[in-house]
Amino acid sequence: MKVLLIGNYDKDHQFSMQKFCACLYQELLRLGVDVSVCKPKPILGYWSDSTTNGLSKWLGYIDKYFVFPLMLIRLSKSADLIHICDHSNAMYTKYFDHGRYLITCHDMMATRSAFGEFHHNKNISKTGQLQQKWILKSLKNARNIAAVSNATKQDLLRLIEPSSAQVSVVYNGLNYPFKPVARGEALEVLRKHGISENMQFLLHVGGNQWYKNRKGMLAIFGQIVAQQPDTDLKLVMAGKPFNDELKALVQEYDLADRVIQAADVSTEELGALYSLAEAFVFPSLYEGFGWPILEAQACGTLVFTSNREPMTEVGGNASIYIDPESYQQTAATILEALNNPELTNTVKAEMASNVERFTTEKMIAGYLALYRSIIETEAAAS
Repeated sequence: MKVLLIGNYDKDHQFSMQKFCACLYQELLRLGVDVSVCKPKPILGYWSDSTTNGLSKWLGYIDKYFVFPLMLIRLSKSADLIHICDHSNAMYTKYFDHGRYLITCHDMMATRSAFGEFHHNKNISKTGQLQQKWILKSLKNARNIAAVSNATKQDLLRLIEPSSAQVSVVYNGLNYPFKPVARGEALEVLRKHGISENMQFLLHVGGNQWYKNRKGMLAIFGQIVAQQPDTDLKLVMAGKPFNDELKALVQEYDLADRVIQAADVSTEELGALYSLAEAFVFPSLYEGFGWPILEAQACGTLVFTSNREPMTEVGGNASIYIDPESYQQTAATILEALNNPELTNTVKAEMASNVERFTTEKMIAGYLALYRSIIETEAAAS
């Protein structure tokens, strides 16, 4: 079986999608599959740092949608199966002269935002709206799609209806072997981020995107301090540096001496943070899957996350669920749980079996089964 993986344009800085493609490549190669990766190369956009605005964005569009298809047409002819690793590249299917392809759909957030479904995220450019309509049209015309969660599958089916696409669910696997890190080792790794020996902290992981709900996390922590003023808890927020709005909220909630920014942490540092945290709080408003939930559980860390799909789907019985927009109640739930060892031990006892549902081996097995099914189906139809 000769598999061609289609990856993302490097200048778009979609690191999670790049990790996903790299993981597929490495695991398929390890299993002896003849696999290669093809992705748009920065040619006109070579000298730009990103494609988020201005001329750089349009040069990126030319690289992705005019130059790359010339290479793709040639390479696709010799592949037994083409796997588009990110559904935002679904428009490339029109360049294939066969139906032996699969698209992985990670979430429908950008499309739903473009159609005005999220009141949190209304400022979508006209170009962005047109691009999402193009992606959605391509998904409607696709033959085979794999969604990374049942929640994503349901979003997708609602938006592409009517469509004859066959939509399966293949859960993501952990793309790094997270595990508990010994306290001394973790402290050594995290020294540069200001994590000290006796510090007790809650952890949040995420960027400044609206759906990561960093504003909500600060409000929740502000309520924790208000409800238990003598607490020694601090809040470590790992991810991108704070924007001006988040900095203002830290001052507004009087949390300057309690909130620690751990900007742009490495994977090793992230594992150390999970391992040292009293709990991981993930009050996300929307996700396609929710990798950080599993990462924290794999490190043996108590998880509080949103009572919404797919967080409940991924977290299983090994998480405590909160309303991400009810800050006062969420703070009370966290404080109550942290003071209830019987409850937290019961939840933690479920973590290992829950993480086992999402191994990389199971993910790869799921994709290989789909590859074979698609090849057999297309062969029978030809």
